[in-house]
Amino acid sequence: MKPKPSGFTLVELMVVTAIIGILAAVAVPAYVNYINRAKQSDAVIALMQAKMEQENFWADDFRFRYAGTIGCLPSFYDPEKDKEKNPGDRCLANCGDCAQTRYTTVEGYEIFVEQGSVSANSFTIWAEKKVYPYRGTDRLSINADDTRPEVDNEDALSFSLFKLLFD
Repeated sequence: MKPKPSGFTLVELMVVTAIIGILAAVAVPAYVNYINRAKQSDAVIALMQAKMEQENFWADDFRFRYAGTIGCLPSFYDPEKDKEKNPGDRCLANCGDCAQTRYTTVEGYEIFVEQGSVSANSFTIWAEKKVYPYRGTDRLSINADDTRPEVDNEDALSFSLFKLLFD
C-alpha cells in the first residue's frame, strides 16, 4: 500500500482563493463606507457647534441678528485667515470686519454660512467635502429650525471597488 500524499490540490486552493476574493469584494467597500461616515461626524460636530454659537451670537448683547460669516463665531475664528493679524473682538463684534468666510475641519470639511440665508430669525450653515472624484460633494446643512444636520447628498460617500480597480 502506498501512503496517501498530504497537501492541497490546485482546485482546493483556487476555491479558497475565490472565497477570499468574494469576501474582500464585500468587506472592503463596507469598511471604507464605515470610515467615511465616521469622518463625516467631524462635520456634524462642527455644524452643531456653529449652530450653538449662532444662537449665542444672536442673544449676546441683544444683537438680535445672526452672524453673516463663519469667522464671526468664536470657535471658527482664525486670525491667520483674516485681513489683519488678531483683529480679535472687533471682528467678532462686527461681521463686516471679518474676512474669513470658510473654516476647514480636521477631516477636511469646509464649514461656511450660506450667503443670503442669514436674516433676523434664520440662518443656514453648510459643511462640504469632495470625497471621490466620481461622486458628488458630501454636503450637510443645519439651520435655525433644525435639531440635527441634514445630509444633502446620500451617495457622496459611497465607495465603489469597481471604480477603484478599473478607473
